[in-house]
Amino acid sequence: MTEPSYDPRHLLRVEARALRVRLASVRAVRAARWGFLGSCLSVADVLAVLAERLRLAGPGEETPDHDRLVLSKGHAAPALYAAVTGWRGDGSYAAPGSAYQGHPNLSFLPAVGMTSGSLGLAVPAAAGLAHGLSLLGGTGRVAVVLGDGELQSGIALEGIQWAVRAGLRNVLFVVDANGYQSGGAVPPGDATRRMLSAAAPAFAAVDGHDAAQLDDTIGTLLNATAGPAVLWAATKRGRGVPAVEERPVPMSWIPDDAVLAAAEEHLTEALRRALDRLARPVTGPAVPGRSS
Repeated sequence: MTEPSYDPRHLLRVEARALRVRLASVRAVRAARWGFLGSCLSVADVLAVLAERLRLAGPGEETPDHDRLVLSKGHAAPALYAAVTGWRGDGSYAAPGSAYQGHPNLSFLPAVGMTSGSLGLAVPAAAGLAHGLSLLGGTGRVAVVLGDGELQSGIALEGIQWAVRAGLRNVLFVVDANGYQSGGAVPPGDATRRMLSAAAPAFAAVDGHDAAQLDDTIGTLLNATAGPAVLWAATKRGRGVPAVEERPVPMSWIPDDAVLAAAEEHLTEALRRALDRLARPVTGPAVPGRSS
């Protein structure tokens, strides 16, 4: 499989997809009155770019030449569902028997790539998946999205270190560095970032909400000749919903319904404008606004 030629509408599609992810996440958490909204919102731009960049197959149609997208920080499941399936965040989130469980589960929804949720465990599992694709002679790549708090789990760092020792060139680890974890803020300092920068054959750090920068860097790292690659994406928890952004509250904190209703209305209008821009004829280079 070959990379698609560049499309001037590409960044416009990324922007629209990121807004869909945020809108679906707000709707899902609002309906369920449960979930990890701040984490869904922080990772939206990362997932939007990856979903546009990766060669993902339909459920049950994967070959060794298809890419895989793994959300190790599985508590942000609504964002993944919206990014890869077009799910709109209806009342099925975390409902008994629903395909859209509180954490990604292949038994319920094969499109999620890997069952995840126990923080840290999907990192070495995804590295093993990438190694297996290589052994099969496939061209498929594996993108793993994890959190900076998750990196305090020894198995996550060990998984990345093993990928380095194995010389895997078909795996990209993307850290959604929003500065928060279940117990509050991630300890200050950038020791983990420096460690990854020193260890990874290919490393970059970007603003995780700058769509153009994020897209360009991910495109480069996905095709890096040295590997594995690590991307440190600095993000804000709750990005796009001011009532949630960087508030020192538990990860599972949910705003009042009136706040979520206002956020849903705002995101719906922002998505409408983004789709309107996408529908216009392209007369020159596409220069969309940054995802927010």
